[in-house]
Amino acid sequence: MELNIFVPEYVDTTTLDKCFLDKDANFIPIQSEAFLPEEKLKTLDSFIVLEKDHFKVFFYCSKPYECNYQSRNAIMYETKYGYYRTKFEYKFPIENGLRLVKQPPMHYFVRSGNSDTLLYNNATEANTIVEYFDSDDDMDLARFVEAVKSKPHCVQKYFIVNRGNEYRAVETDNVKNTYVFSSRLKYRIVSTLSSGEATIETFVEEDKNLENKLAKPERLSGFKLRDSEGNVVSDGEIFALQILGNQDGYESDKELQFPQNLTKKMRMFYGKDWVDIIAFRDSYPNNFLFGHLDSGVTFTCETIDDIVYLKHKDKYLYNDPKSEFKHINFGNCVPTKEQRIQIHYNDDGNIMLTAWGGRVYAACNWVKGSCGSITFDDIEEQLRWGSPMSLRIVRI
Repeated sequence: MELNIFVPEYVDTTTLDKCFLDKDANFIPIQSEAFLPEEKLKTLDSFIVLEKDHFKVFFYCSKPYECNYQSRNAIMYETKYGYYRTKFEYKFPIENGLRLVKQPPMHYFVRSGNSDTLLYNNATEANTIVEYFDSDDDMDLARFVEAVKSKPHCVQKYFIVNRGNEYRAVETDNVKNTYVFSSRLKYRIVSTLSSGEATIETFVEEDKNLENKLAKPERLSGFKLRDSEGNVVSDGEIFALQILGNQDGYESDKELQFPQNLTKKMRMFYGKDWVDIIAFRDSYPNNFLFGHLDSGVTFTCETIDDIVYLKHKDKYLYNDPKSEFKHINFGNCVPTKEQRIQIHYNDDGNIMLTAWGGRVYAACNWVKGSCGSITFDDIEEQLRWGSPMSLRIVRI
């Protein structure tokens, strides 16, 4: 959808804070006395009209909204990319007669040569204002501080310097206090710095603790599969794998009201999260594991040359290191060393999984609480803020 911005003769756009979406907007000069918004709405679904101390957003199906320039980029973002017009009033409440985002915008300073790499429809950059600098020689942090402090309507404690995939958060009152991060982390970092939920020190401390969140690749000698009480699980003994810690699930077994006609096995699965099996698509050569509320499949283990393999029926669980999906698959052959799944014990005696010799625990990312994707996901945000999947062995 085009973003059309009509500029009356009495509005000087050079006095406005720059916005990311300005590069993707059509600024159209008009003569205010001859401009009829109602006529424009016959051919345009939406557009913006600038005024001296505010601007108006017009939608074909509603009255115009008078908006604060403080939130111009965020409101332009919603005007261009928003799919639900009914949320406009919810997203932009009225303050002093004008609609705005209550949280101040973050000030970005972007190297001009990299400006096109930023996605203007990315929510991280929605509530922002921006200035561009030509080269690294022009990256003058002292000047950036002056610019931020001259705009009390933006976030005052921090600002962001962008050079391609490198983002740098800088403390306004101490420019030596900076934190460099990639685009994969920017939504969480920028949003929490903006809201005051985090500081640069928060992320520095997370960096220090990241090593502790990774698995130790060493293999335990004489490894035996045991349940959470320390009892050995014998080869061929049937069990299910309960996924622990899904906050969207039931609070406790006491709250469960079992439907009628459930078998004993169905009652065991009901109200808990389990490891199940799903086919990715018909053409995919192997099915893989996923998390499922209320149902799961059974497993056994088999020890070959002192290595414990997990099995479903007569198939072995394995990791395909060449797969882009990073799922846990199962197949007919004993996994090679590169395909093996390594089992680790956590402090409560339950188990976690990695690739053989790997450091990234399998995680289960839940969708609406009832279905979860199980992967060895090593993306930065998962390693930093995700939780590894903890499994309880439940004998059948």
